[in-house]
Amino acid sequence: MASDSDHLQRLEDLSARRHNWVLRCRGRLASGEPFELILFRGFSSSTSHSTATDADVALLDAGDQLETIEILKAPLQPDVEQVLQPAMAPETFWQALAAHG
Repeated sequence: MASDSDHLQRLEDLSARRHNWVLRCRGRLASGEPFELILFRGFSSSTSHSTATDADVALLDAGDQLETIEILKAPLQPDVEQVLQPAMAPETFWQALAAHG
């Protein structure tokens, strides 16, 4: 099974190739606090907690758990989110993506 930081790297790579997608990831930090990450065009950003200013520092640490991934239509519009793929567990997300090519 891939680690959550491996999932995040794969998601960044995927978002770099799919410019019409925004990936929203939710989960729990090792402390139990919920987190939300947004990935667009190969870059990750946290909407729920502060992060290091160094882009090479991973957003997920050991013990942090990625729970769901969903695909939104880019660009994001504050008043109307267009969900292209509802939130699902990471393993299910990758299986669904592989099945649809």
